[in-house]
Amino acid sequence: AKLISSTPIRNMATIGGNFINASPIGDFTIFFLALNAQLRLVHTSDDREFIRNIALRNLYKGYKELDTTPGEVVTKIWFELPGKNSFFNFEKVSKRTHLDIASVNSAIHIKMNGNVIDEAGLSAGGVAPIPLYLRKTSEFLRGKVISEDLVNDTIEIAYEEISPISDARGSKEYKRLLLRQLIKAHFISLFPSLVSP
Repeated sequence: AKLISSTPIRNMATIGGNFINASPIGDFTIFFLALNAQLRLVHTSDDREFIRNIALRNLYKGYKELDTTPGEVVTKIWFELPGKNSFFNFEKVSKRTHLDIASVNSAIHIKMNGNVIDEAGLSAGGVAPIPLYLRKTSEFLRGKVISEDLVNDTIEIAYEEISPISDARGSKEYKRLLLRQLIKAHFISLFPSLVSP
């Protein structure tokens, strides 16, 4: 929990606010993109309520541009609780571990069926103008067996989806390297057998 933003932010901010702020490196946003969170948006007009649901993965259209209409507010957030065959991991790199915004952050949620990946969700922040759900990479993982080669292939596909820019938190090359390392960290944390003794 200490990796998620800083203590003052955790004490004041809301998860919905984190989503709607649309920061490309929002920790909670990256966290819940991997978990396929759903949002309920409500707009009141002429004493009538208009309600619609949208996947968080479909909310971001461009930098600070959302698939919302004026006056819509988030009233509900939900996601499926990970089960016994589910694996989740969140990683973040920042200059100050507990007090800083991320240079790059990433989350992964994997559901296993035996030794095969049944479902996968991989997200990353700091590597695109929006909080990024890596659709192609997530789809690629489905139906695969965990292996070192799979991790390397996953990184290569993720590289095709990202478009980092150089800024105060690092060069675009540095951010690509960070994402590579975070993807490796996901698999090493969740599947320690990948690490040679």
